[in-house]
Amino acid sequence: MGVAPNRRIRASARAQNIEASASMALDARAKALKAAGQPIISFGVGEPDFPTPAPIKQAADRAMADDATHYTTVSGEPALRKLVAERTAEMTGVPFSWNQVIATSGAKEALYIAMQVLCEAGDEVLLPAPYWVSYAEQAKMAGATVVPIESSPPGWKLSPDDLRRHLTSRTRALVLCTPNNPTGAVYSDAELAALAEVLADHDVAAVVDEIYARISYVPVGRWLRAAPRLADRTFIVDGVSKAYAMTGWRLGWLVGPPEVMELASAMQSHLTSHPSSITQRAATFALENHAAIEATVDEMVGTFRERRDAIVAGLSAIPGVDCPQPDGAFYVFPDVRGLFGRRLGPKGRVVSSSAELSAYLLDEALVVTVPGEAFGMPGFVRFSYALSMDQLQEGVARLQTALR
Repeated sequence: MGVAPNRRIRASARAQNIEASASMALDARAKALKAAGQPIISFGVGEPDFPTPAPIKQAADRAMADDATHYTTVSGEPALRKLVAERTAEMTGVPFSWNQVIATSGAKEALYIAMQVLCEAGDEVLLPAPYWVSYAEQAKMAGATVVPIESSPPGWKLSPDDLRRHLTSRTRALVLCTPNNPTGAVYSDAELAALAEVLADHDVAAVVDEIYARISYVPVGRWLRAAPRLADRTFIVDGVSKAYAMTGWRLGWLVGPPEVMELASAMQSHLTSHPSSITQRAATFALENHAAIEATVDEMVGTFRERRDAIVAGLSAIPGVDCPQPDGAFYVFPDVRGLFGRRLGPKGRVVSSSAELSAYLLDEALVVTVPGEAFGMPGFVRFSYALSMDQLQEGVARLQTALR
């Protein structure tokens, strides 16, 4: 019997065209270094370092005790979807019914489904840059072409004129995140209304990521409160990950026009079937008892504000670093181009890009950051300040030594 030839499986062009999540890859490297005994400080992946509020965890315990461990409906349990519809209506002033909501395995899946039901080959998706790492890849997975629209510091906001200039007959969707990851920019109702006015005369959907809306230090604008007439082509993405410190629970939702949400539900039926039944029960409890849990969320936001002030002050003290103060989320996104071409740290290392700078900081200071290249904005670096004040201060001290 002859030996079968050694043939390699060919991966699809689609798969080969996708970039892995830079922030998750850096987080994995940081965890591996920590496991090896290295004293890593991570300003990398953005997740609250607070515990999930105890009453929510207790609700999950009750769900397991009640044997709520089987399949739910594809779009999620009706009780949860009704609460999401009510909360969205309360925040926006636009009425919603529960059949306009699907619960998803995290807000990331909600965004993925939105791209899949909206886009096909030849379509364009507008992304104000800098943008979260997964937006571009999800648009590409749907066959669309990504069209970045650069914004600039300190405000980091898309202007109506820039939006108008980038609209074409192929534009299918605008993706907007407020408060923004990675910049922390927060749009007001007036600013959102001005953008909506531009979209009003175009057949373009708005996909609005509001996952950080509860973590803001200024009043947060709401897209549909500002632009209710665009409700029939608006998709709101939200979830429990950030506000309730439930990143590992994986529960988000997508709210949109009912006829499109039927298609979104059909798509989910072939993906995850539905989110975790236990997580759905816990999220239902959180939304039912929203007022009682808000005090805990307020404390978390207050702590984030203190950390924001500390990291802005610490980074701004480094010559060559320009760090504007963000209005929301838990990130800063300083301009580090003033460090390029200089001799840095005890070894006199020279870097010429933010990617090289992030690699240097990990090697030299054991500090994890995410370079601006991951967000479509080279020359900048994202720092998450979702870590203890002691860790933050130690990390900033290391940065000041490595970048002197």
